[in-house]
Amino acid sequence: METSRRLARGRMAAVFGTAFVASDKEVLQSAYTDDELQGQYDGLGTQSKAAIDGYVRGVNAYISQATASNTLPEGYAKNDFKPEPWTRADTEAIAIRLFQLFGRGGAGELRDMALLDYLQGQPNAKGKVLDILDDFAWQNDPAATPTVTPGDDPLSKSPPRFPIVNRQITEKHLAGLPKLGLFELIPAIRLAENDESKRIGEILKVPFKTGSYCTVVGPSRSATGRPLLLSGPQMGHTTPAIIHETSMSAPGLSISGIDVPGVPGIAVGMTPNFAWGLTTGAADTEDIFYFATEGTDSYRYGSEVKPLTKITNTFKVKGGSDQTVVQQRTIFGPVVLSSTGSHVVFARRSSFWNQELKSLEAFVNVYQARTPDEIETAMKAASMNFNFFYATPKGDIGYRYLGRMPIRAEGLDPRFPTPAEPQYDWKGMVPQDQMPHVRNPKSGLLANWNNKPATWWPNLDTPTWGEIFRNTALLSNLEKPKLNQQDLEFAAWNIARQDENFPYFKNYIAQIAPHAPGGPPQYEEALEYLKAFDGRLMDGSISARVYLNFFNQLRTELFVPTTGNFLDPSLFSLVAQPTVMLNALRGKMKANYLGKRTVSEVVTASFKNAVVAMQKVGPNVGSWRLKAGGFAVPGEPPVPYGNRGSYIQIVDLMAVPNGMNIVAPGEAETGPHSLDQVPMARAWTYKPFGFADQKH
Repeated sequence: METSRRLARGRMAAVFGTAFVASDKEVLQSAYTDDELQGQYDGLGTQSKAAIDGYVRGVNAYISQATASNTLPEGYAKNDFKPEPWTRADTEAIAIRLFQLFGRGGAGELRDMALLDYLQGQPNAKGKVLDILDDFAWQNDPAATPTVTPGDDPLSKSPPRFPIVNRQITEKHLAGLPKLGLFELIPAIRLAENDESKRIGEILKVPFKTGSYCTVVGPSRSATGRPLLLSGPQMGHTTPAIIHETSMSAPGLSISGIDVPGVPGIAVGMTPNFAWGLTTGAADTEDIFYFATEGTDSYRYGSEVKPLTKITNTFKVKGGSDQTVVQQRTIFGPVVLSSTGSHVVFARRSSFWNQELKSLEAFVNVYQARTPDEIETAMKAASMNFNFFYATPKGDIGYRYLGRMPIRAEGLDPRFPTPAEPQYDWKGMVPQDQMPHVRNPKSGLLANWNNKPATWWPNLDTPTWGEIFRNTALLSNLEKPKLNQQDLEFAAWNIARQDENFPYFKNYIAQIAPHAPGGPPQYEEALEYLKAFDGRLMDGSISARVYLNFFNQLRTELFVPTTGNFLDPSLFSLVAQPTVMLNALRGKMKANYLGKRTVSEVVTASFKNAVVAMQKVGPNVGSWRLKAGGFAVPGEPPVPYGNRGSYIQIVDLMAVPNGMNIVAPGEAETGPHSLDQVPMARAWTYKPFGFADQKH
């Protein structure tokens, strides 16, 4: 909690030193002022205020008690400081950081500008840069599998309107963009995406990773006729754990699940009336706008000249000099890039600006809901973008895509920064009843792994959802006509080992030449292992290791001759997504990435290069075994297969919901409960969980 509040408020360096200066600066360049935090609190209802204030009193009671008894966590003595009183602003800042980490998306326009600038410098991309852009940054792939299928979608015939993008619109938009180079863009991209504070969050073991899966089974698909719910929020596995397991009981309130240290309330869990799960929504809820500047202290919006708002923050640095950060703001939000050469400033505009705590209020209000109408009414007020799923003992299941989605002006390409002119301003927000949703789908099943919410929902500035996405692996484990609790357990077990790309590429393996002239030693033997691969990334598997190397070499073979490697291997993998690779092999692209080669020639060359790369690992095939990724455990070998929920709950919606869960590796900072769930994590088993006032 201490590190969470300091990270969220830009106060790490004061007690942990110079290594945290960059993170503090990044946070303070867009942080709310104390007055703004107070304003968000003032806008909450009585119940939400009571939850925050009661939480603050409880934390301070503990601090007083632990200080008097000399039982504070050892980190205070190690770093030579004592805890300050906990404040309402601390809780608000942690909650806001949490919501911004997991419930926001977009602001990728500067990244797209950098991509365009990079491609324009590639000799083999000349004359086809915009074709490549469209191939790599598509708007809507109708083959992408959504959460709400068309047959269950109440909005399928009347969805909200999104901007239409064509080449004419793109060219017109690009012609008006300021001219910036990569050296200006890259630092701004890192700031816009909060890269430094995310990195520090991982080091500090506070929430840093985004992802999550959820499945709800309705009565018609349930072997018992009762709904089932699986939820696995993925926030990383650390010691101490990022979340706590919590159960609370009070008059009119009974609730159990997980909380995040520093914030009151249950994020994922159950009450006697329903169970719910959450996943990150990944919608484009933020845009980068650019303004023409008037000197160094003002900018133009339409016919008006407005002053840049400047907020000065000075913070202390342990072992160093005080540092000062001047946050600049436009009417649309914080400045992320000021280009003196182009005489423009770029600002990040967020649909949820200064309203994040409305999402906390939605959760506080939903705990006492008893019916689907009450559940959905409470959650529709959420300001942040999440996929929200629920199930009730009476047999109802439902899904809502939460948050505030901007209605954007026509005639612009949403992949690039928006001119800050009145005619290009947002036109309001998509009404909540026009956001993707469904109740009691005919299919009897809802499943999501951060995937596309509905068929008609576009990617906009970030090419996230294509034909290949991880939710298809989840769905492949839920194909039985009737599902039970054990099927959900198996699904969580299996997707941690499953390669979601393999079903789409396995047929291309058959096109690899059985003998390659001048091929490297072990070519035929490695090919036998590749053909034996079944899609499971099992620890110790030679076949899996060969497949992964072949897949990476295939990406290189397809695109590097035309696009280069985007200056960084990890960025190359991110940009050249599996859907793009598949479309290139199928010839379904605007640019031709096969050249004059056949598909067989491309996959054979890729495999040959993969074998050469594998030989650098070891001289014989027996040394090419996969080491399955997992998570570290102090004093023990790592737990394999880390692609699982930080917390996993499976709830059977009986008359009184009956759940089982795991919080790996454990939930305490020190002592017996810090690692006590590691044995369960290794064995993929769970423990029962219920309510504080429930007799077991």
